[in-house]
Amino acid sequence: MLSKAFIAGVITMLGFVLGLCATLEAAQFRSVEPELLPSSPSSEFITDYSSASKVWPGRNSATSLVGWSSPSNLSSEPFASAKRTGSNSEFYGEGPTLDFCAEWNPEFPYNGHHCCSTPKFKRRRRVDRCSWQRRKTSYCGEMTTEQREYADNVASGKVNDVLAYISDQVLRGEEQSYCSVNNGFLVRGRKIVPTSSNRIRLRAPFRCVDFGTDAMIGMLEWVGRQVGGQYSAPEYAGVRLLVGDISAPKGGCLPGRVGRRGHASHTTGQDVDLGFLVTRPYKDSVVSFHRQFDPVANWWLAKQLFKNPYACVKVAFLDRSHIRKLAKVAKGDPDWEKFGRFIRHVKSHRNHWHVRIGDGPGQPGCTNDAHPELETDDETEMDGPDYDNPIDQMPDVIPRSNGQMVKAQSDSSQPTNIKQ
Repeated sequence: MLSKAFIAGVITMLGFVLGLCATLEAAQFRSVEPELLPSSPSSEFITDYSSASKVWPGRNSATSLVGWSSPSNLSSEPFASAKRTGSNSEFYGEGPTLDFCAEWNPEFPYNGHHCCSTPKFKRRRRVDRCSWQRRKTSYCGEMTTEQREYADNVASGKVNDVLAYISDQVLRGEEQSYCSVNNGFLVRGRKIVPTSSNRIRLRAPFRCVDFGTDAMIGMLEWVGRQVGGQYSAPEYAGVRLLVGDISAPKGGCLPGRVGRRGHASHTTGQDVDLGFLVTRPYKDSVVSFHRQFDPVANWWLAKQLFKNPYACVKVAFLDRSHIRKLAKVAKGDPDWEKFGRFIRHVKSHRNHWHVRIGDGPGQPGCTNDAHPELETDDETEMDGPDYDNPIDQMPDVIPRSNGQMVKAQSDSSQPTNIKQ
């Protein structure tokens, strides 16, 4: 038997060693002198929205988007291959500097000043995986001036054509997603703005978790317009593409509520939750996810997602009961052979789609030899009564950065000013 004194000595020695390691790591961090970021056209944020050019001069990109006037030697197919030239290795050497991460990663101060958060180990269902500093009712305070300006210009109509502007940004190939979808962050994320042309409705606009990469926003804008074209008859005037969580303005971990773990992904602007497409009246509000599943309408929606010319879809997560319904209605459809294997079962996805995209346009799976079975997700925490109706938790008024108070809205209309 080991004596208590011996055990206490071992514990003391371990504590000393751990303390010494922490001291050395802190000293090493303080000795690092971040390099200045080199200037490059891709790091600029365009503010001249009305005159966004359709081809960026000097960029030899193989990307070609639908509706664009590209050189004759480039493919005009929606799934033309994309050469992402704006990568980390080109602009930042081995990776982004610490100054860059400190500016853009909202979790940088809470994860030991590392650019990428420490991978989360699996925890119990009721334990939040995010740091307590990330627990917020709204993430609107993390928006940059450029993000606010873009959203205001789209809402006011100053942006003549959202898709043309997004297409220009996709062609630039700017790196926006860093680290992985489970522990990363988002650089110069863009907000999806509901308009009369895209048929989009935000599930919880007051939370400001509707920011994604340019490829993500282009996909949602394009699919929303497809919904408007497919259901243009007056009896379908209420059909909407219901968009749930994407990412916070700068990405990072999104905590859950009432002790739930929060999202396992949604950190880089490349994951989006979409409500099921409903083409007939439903008793609940259209801003809530629900389990009413129309396999015909949602198979059509799935095909639009996979065929969109702005973002390759890596995988779409859905409950297996709904996948069986899709397979039944898609029997004989050649598209099922191409897209069906990228629709994967993940538990607690009985009331919404979870779509994950790559960096830009491309074939489903985002690689020539895609293996969707390698894509996993742990999204078991956002389903249930604690999160099904975020509007119930919406504050009556929301403060803006200028001190003005506005009434919270549950639809795509603009907030109503409150006189003070």
